Amino acid sequence: MGDSGSGFDRGFAQAFVDKGWRTEASPGEVSERWQRFAADCLAGYPWDLEDYLNDLTMRTLVSEVLPQLTGSAADAFRAGIERTDLDVRKVLDRDSFPSFPSDQWWLRSSPSYAARSFCAEFESAYGVHVRAQSRFDDDVAELSGLVAGGLTPAEACLRLRASNHYVAATDSLFLRAAREALGLDRKASRALWSWLTGRTTDTDLRAALDQA
Repeated sequence: MGDSGSGFDRGFAQAFVDKGWRTEASPGEVSERWQRFAADCLAGYPWDLEDYLNDLTMRTLVSEVLPQLTGSAADAFRAGIERTDLDVRKVLDRDSFPSFPSDQWWLRSSPSYAARSFCAEFESAYGVHVRAQSRFDDDVAELSGLVAGGLTPAEACLRLRASNHYVAATDSLFLRAAREALGLDRKASRALWSWLTGRTTDTDLRAALDQA
């Protein structure tokens, strides 16, 4: 698979599907997703175990496709993945599952720290303790503290969203944090999502979250 540009992209996407990925994925999409995974790991992984395993599966497929790739576009993709690997390995640094081959270090390793809910899920599934440390948990505590300090749920969301907090940069992560901190029901969660994605206004958010 030595084509460059769009030919490389098409070949890569087909190879990924052939290896078992559910949908076609371009090299750029795969590289970006692995970078997001690295950033989340460095911050203290905040998602569910299923999400974590999906990203590890993706990295495994990358390792299976990489030997087929040649040419400058392939070299650039490979270099980007390897740079991101360095960040992932800063957190996935415990050799917890030695039955996996050493070159699949992402499967052999467990995180040294992560968000509390992930830690509990990981230990329940594998019996491996992970230290609870995450910027996500810190932001959940911050949001809870804003409400405890007298702000309404909507005003607390508005303030946190306007900050440089970790969860403020990602709509789905902000929603997850708000659900955990504020105990939002399904209706309130839908209203918050509409606001996060720009479909409703601050006034609409206040009406939806603060009506009680």
